[in-house]
Amino acid sequence: MNRKTFSTVFVAVLPILLGRPLNAQTESSPGERGTELAEHGRCQEGMPLIQQALGQTQDSALKKRMGVAGLRCAMMFDRQGDATSLLAWLEEQFPHDPDILFLAAHVYWDLFQRSQKALIDAAPDSPLVVQLNAEGFERQGAWKQAIDEYRILLQRAPNTPGVHYRIGRLIQELPPTATTADDARKEFEAELKVFPENAMAEYSLGELARQANQLPQAIGHFTRAVNLNASLGDAFFGLGRSLLDSDRAPDAVAPLERAVKLEPENPGAHLALATAYQRLGRKEDAAREFALQKSTAEKIQQTTNAVRKGIAGEAP
Repeated sequence: MNRKTFSTVFVAVLPILLGRPLNAQTESSPGERGTELAEHGRCQEGMPLIQQALGQTQDSALKKRMGVAGLRCAMMFDRQGDATSLLAWLEEQFPHDPDILFLAAHVYWDLFQRSQKALIDAAPDSPLVVQLNAEGFERQGAWKQAIDEYRILLQRAPNTPGVHYRIGRLIQELPPTATTADDARKEFEAELKVFPENAMAEYSLGELARQANQLPQAIGHFTRAVNLNASLGDAFFGLGRSLLDSDRAPDAVAPLERAVKLEPENPGAHLALATAYQRLGRKEDAAREFALQKSTAEKIQQTTNAVRKGIAGEAP
């Protein structure tokens, strides 16, 4: 989306978002005057008044109008710093507001495209441009084309962190073959040679080992993953259930408790923790986790059904 397209979209939706016509009478306060000027495209006059009034205005509706009008002006004049600051302010002031989330989607996408074009114009032969192409294919679900682009990137910059990991993940997205696991494993191992701190590569190797019932190797990889990234809930879950499957229920409790804390909506983690508690004779704790496993699984199923109904066009 170029600047003209963004401005056209923004102008079209602005009256709806603000809940008032663009030809409304100008109010007497600086914030109102600045907002009216900005809404009518007189940004050079309106923006200073908006910036002055943002921190002083208490009225919620006026805050929203000022922020949206200022954001529109910032994007029209390619003042990206002002745009991101205003958008961050709007998101802080109006969390979960559908109007602001809608605008954020447009603004972030537009800023991405502008930055992408600037990079291509500034350094068309850069490996970073190849990476952008690969990421574009990845977003489109064109896994093979993305892999090809990432391999070109590795030819130009073989020590780029994260690329072997992405190739490994994309290999797993392709239709499975007899060599899928080995091909992915080689990429994750190659990633760790380039970037030993990649917790996701360690986690992915742990999952491959767990699926192959190579539990000691899985435990080693998961342990390294959680040591590298203490917020990686999937790795704690993988470590806990690998320990559980190794008949090490006492050792499994701590990582599984961490997993359900990080991912409270994961029914599998609740089930594994309930099983560990049960094996240790902790009946009340086990009953609580079994109940949580049931409720989270039901919630996921309800969400899935609602999405299916929406896709099918059925009434909720």
